[in-house]
Amino acid sequence: MEHSILERLGIGWNDSVGEANEKRVKEYDRQVEEALDYVETYRKDWEKKAKQVQAPGALIEQRRAYEKGFVTEKGKTQLAVSIKIEEPLRSLLAEAREDLVNCLLSEGSRSRAEEIEDSPTWVPDFAHIQDADLHITVCIPSLWREPASDPSAHDSYNREVGAALRTIAADHEAFVLELDRFLLSKDGSLLGLFRTVGEASGDTKADILSDRASDTLDPMTSLRSDVLYVFLEKKLSHIQRQNELDLAHAHEHPHLLRQATIVKTVGGSAHGYIHCSLCRLALAPELTKQPVNWKLLHRLCRSWTAKLTGRRMAVRAFTLSEMTGLGQGRNKNPFDKALPGYKKSA
Repeated sequence: MEHSILERLGIGWNDSVGEANEKRVKEYDRQVEEALDYVETYRKDWEKKAKQVQAPGALIEQRRAYEKGFVTEKGKTQLAVSIKIEEPLRSLLAEAREDLVNCLLSEGSRSRAEEIEDSPTWVPDFAHIQDADLHITVCIPSLWREPASDPSAHDSYNREVGAALRTIAADHEAFVLELDRFLLSKDGSLLGLFRTVGEASGDTKADILSDRASDTLDPMTSLRSDVLYVFLEKKLSHIQRQNELDLAHAHEHPHLLRQATIVKTVGGSAHGYIHCSLCRLALAPELTKQPVNWKLLHRLCRSWTAKLTGRRMAVRAFTLSEMTGLGQGRNKNPFDKALPGYKKSA
């Protein structure tokens, strides 16, 4: 395979486990610094808000605007390739999330957390991804589109994507993800961040895994790189949700790479970024009636990091789902309305 196109995206397709994890940790450290810097920015923004005379209904208006960001136009779907979080790690992540949300809510406000008008700190229903749907996204081949516009073309594209994923899956073995840390980002996203561990060695009796700092090929980067390459090669990657992008066009017009859905998902910082999104909380000053104790929340994330860092989960399969965005969690958690997908051992 020719992977020069991946190098233009900054994806180290031939990085070792150690190299890829080093890049991940560097990115995670940057995200933490950004979140901690926001603590001071938040304090100043809250003080400014407190001094201003707020128009009646301003809080509700801001919360309604925030809510609209999670609502998908009726009828549109998207394709997502994801790795499900398995037990017992899934329950532990859910427990950590519950602990943080309980810390966020003041005494007596839990029962009113979803009330858009009266809750001091608003935790709407779409903030959470259901426990059974916790996942790590590998890529999103196609963003929101309407099947009704051309059902036959829509189904044909889905079949081609399924066939491409079978091709990719055939070349990959199971590998292991290791929880690195919990992070509450400045936009209110609570994330579980992961590193990779290499595949099992050839000694089946010992069944020994390569170390997280080993010089074997990084399995997650390899998987994502192969997904990207196959989608480009088979002209399945869309520019602005409708046009094709093939390798020839990509070489002639490198700027087009950043317009392709699959490339946006895989490229950039996503080279080393592996995460499970637990929830996205409405924590901006204009969305709460009382100031948020960011320092306490970050301290709690550090506590859960200390408890769970190093926990491992074997990745044996990935799933292709066509998501309607009409589920309980809207487009933050559309899996409960997912159409029949394709599952294949990785």
